[in-house]
Amino acid sequence: MGVVAGAVIMTVAQRRIPVQQAKHTRGRKVYGGQRSYLPLRINHGGVMPIIFASSLMIFPTVIFTQLKDFTSNPTPKWGSGFWQFMSDNFHPGGFLYIVMYILMIYFFSYFWITVQFNPEEMSKNLKEHGSFIPGLRPGPRTAEYLEVVMNRITFVGAAFLSIVAVLPTVVNQSMNIDYSVTQFLGGTGLLIVVSVTMDFLQRVEANLLMRNYTGFLGGGEEGGGGPKLAGPRF
Repeated sequence: MGVVAGAVIMTVAQRRIPVQQAKHTRGRKVYGGQRSYLPLRINHGGVMPIIFASSLMIFPTVIFTQLKDFTSNPTPKWGSGFWQFMSDNFHPGGFLYIVMYILMIYFFSYFWITVQFNPEEMSKNLKEHGSFIPGLRPGPRTAEYLEVVMNRITFVGAAFLSIVAVLPTVVNQSMNIDYSVTQFLGGTGLLIVVSVTMDFLQRVEANLLMRNYTGFLGGGEEGGGGPKLAGPRF
């Protein structure tokens, strides 16, 4: 339950950056000036870094196993001890396998935000809508700040993904528990289930809110048409 709760928290966790709207004076009235926030997801890549990393980690396992078999059979050849060492450490649960797996998760986490997150475009949109981050000038300074913040929170998100991805294997190797049992403690399946469930709940909540809003505008009658005004009775 603790792992599931942690996965839910990290899936919906956000870094909220305060945003201030510029004030506009028209006549005697002042418009704007509202404060809001810009949400940046800590786990911006979702489950994709784990999927990419686990897919690519299949290749070194297969390659080193084939090289070990080639240099050991039928008689040991030069370098057979090295390939034996690499094969033993690059199977799931090996030390080098886990280290490389974590590095790949970090790489694809930063690669994903590089592709999906554009701080220059976000800074430009804030400037066009008359909004700014307090203490920062709109433009390149804001884009630089957003990039630094995103890199920092991505480091935390990648660490969380690494723990969830490696935890089943570590428990399996250290406690000799069957992997079919330890896989319920984390891994790609858990993140996919949590992500799909949270997305489903958000869509249901949005549809319920929209239905209530439509019912309010429609006067509570199906079909809408706006509120009915009582006319004169004769």
